[in-house]
Amino acid sequence: MAAEDLLRHCRDLQTGTYEGASGDARQEIFGRAVELLSPVIRAVLLEADCDLLAGTGTITAAGPRPDGQGGTEAVFELSWPAQREASRTRSGRPLEPVRVLARFGAGTQHPHLAGSRAPTDPPGDYPMQVSTGADAQRQRPNIAAIVEAEVHARIFDGGWQVIPAALPPSR
Repeated sequence: MAAEDLLRHCRDLQTGTYEGASGDARQEIFGRAVELLSPVIRAVLLEADCDLLAGTGTITAAGPRPDGQGGTEAVFELSWPAQREASRTRSGRPLEPVRVLARFGAGTQHPHLAGSRAPTDPPGDYPMQVSTGADAQRQRPNIAAIVEAEVHARIFDGGWQVIPAALPPSR
């Protein structure tokens, strides 16, 4: 548990700010937080690629950008051939990449980290209290939990066969 982040989150709620900033200045802080988090998120996604996907994955990032609902988001994705070729077992729709989202929703006071399956409100979000490199590193366990939940959702939706490391060895 990152008590420091939760206490900073509470201070933001008490003061009506994000990391001490209000108004449009909050978006600048969000952009800097995304920059600081980017190498941490990429490292966790790379670890998942190496450990689970036999190095077949592709990591992409976009944003900060408008989220289509009046807010701002940065999206980090891990896709791989087996996922791109798979479909959801129940609906037949394409199986989505693993996603880590940094989102600053419209009308919210401050941003959060989440996966693509998290609801737009907590409890699926983590407070994004990041203004230094040390803050970004402290988010690593949360990011790892997001990635693990995302991978688990892809197994649930597409079958265990979408994970190359889970396949039996070839004879």
